[in-house]
Amino acid sequence: MQIVQHEQKAFAGTELTIESPPSGDVAAPPETPPIRFSVSYTLAEYMSILRAHLGFILRHTPKAKRLRQTWIPLEFGVFAALVAWMLAPGWARNAFSALSALSFLSLPFTLDLWVALIAPPVFFLKKRRMPVCEFRIDGQGITRTSRLGRFERTWKDVKMVRRYERGYLLMFARGGIPIPFRCLDQRQQERLRIYITGRELAGAA
Repeated sequence: MQIVQHEQKAFAGTELTIESPPSGDVAAPPETPPIRFSVSYTLAEYMSILRAHLGFILRHTPKAKRLRQTWIPLEFGVFAALVAWMLAPGWARNAFSALSALSFLSLPFTLDLWVALIAPPVFFLKKRRMPVCEFRIDGQGITRTSRLGRFERTWKDVKMVRRYERGYLLMFARGGIPIPFRCLDQRQQERLRIYITGRELAGAA
């Protein structure tokens, strides 16, 4: 009888071997469940995100355009005020006085004033129409369900994502959706960041 001795194979320390299951079929990895949460917005977080986003837009406006937005209303406001001062009391004087006031109120540094005046009634109108919003977010997109119906968008529809102190703001071609941090636990925030990062990488590719 002849005995053949086989040489023992040496495996590298970093080599990984995986035994196939008896059936030969490999199960697909389980899908990650979607992020689900409810939002009942507050005026404070709505104004905080709105003010932060408007400030972001102003900071990223080209310098030449920012100068025009400052000097043109300022010059027109001074001119209208001088005309009103020279006119006799009456409707013409009142009209130029109003134009002067509106010109000064359109200057960039009056942003906080406009937010304080306009944001509350807009917020309460939306709150009345949509008191509670139910969200479902996964790798495909965002679904928001409210009293007004269902709003569905894919990540390709998201034009911009901004992270502010109170939460994220997802911007679309028309409008945006704020997502407060208080509505997400730590794990949901991590998964949302993964979805946002995936969207940014896909857009850069």
